Amino acid sequence: MIIIPKFKEPMSSRTKYHTINRDYFLQTAQSFHKPFTAKEIAARLVENENPMGISTIYRLLDDFSAKGVLHKSLASDNTACYFYMKPCKNENHFYLECNKCHHIYHLDCRHLRSFSKHIAKKHLFKITNYDLIINGVCEKCQEEAE
Repeated sequence: MIIIPKFKEPMSSRTKYHTINRDYFLQTAQSFHKPFTAKEIAARLVENENPMGISTIYRLLDDFSAKGVLHKSLASDNTACYFYMKPCKNENHFYLECNKCHHIYHLDCRHLRSFSKHIAKKHLFKITNYDLIINGVCEKCQEEAE
């Protein structure tokens, strides 16, 4: 009798499990009201008595960024910053990101929706999905600069 060993899937293709660490991590990410770095979330997890290894933190940052739960951007010093994105029922999204404080604002504006119609009609290109981030300076940062 020949016994054929079962094939094991590589870790990357396995289903991600719902764990307490993932819950703590996501709750902590939601508690930031500004973009945060991996070191900042690690420090906050320690403060909340839920420390995690830095490799776990980077893995969760990558996972939640890929799923669109976190938005990743680069600060002026090329440090990766993350911002929690509140769930939205719309598939297509427009965001405003402040170049100074890196806060991200969800933008729901009927004028921007007409943008995809314009692209289809005038440029003969059918947009199937978009995540558009418009960069600039928010009102608060403009006031602080004056």
